[in-house]
Amino acid sequence: MPNNITYDKSSIREIGHADPAFESLEVTLTEKELNLRQEALGILLHNFGGSGPTASIYNCANEWCQKQATTSGLASYYKAYYNGSHDNT
Repeated sequence: MPNNITYDKSSIREIGHADPAFESLEVTLTEKELNLRQEALGILLHNFGGSGPTASIYNCANEWCQKQATTSGLASYYKAYYNGSHDNT
């Protein structure tokens, strides 16, 4: 039996706006780079998600992925440059 339900989209609201730099990521990154970014975000959010501002986590992941090919050393890098040493929010 086909699904003949139509959804009323009038109640959909946009909350906030994405940073313009994030809007074009999927267009400009290769599949390998997207996987690296996903892995980097997973590591950072798992280790520091409750202790620091999420903006610094995303900024660190973006910077890391532009310069590195693996996530080896990422947690130490975040601790040294993003976790409380200066305001990255």
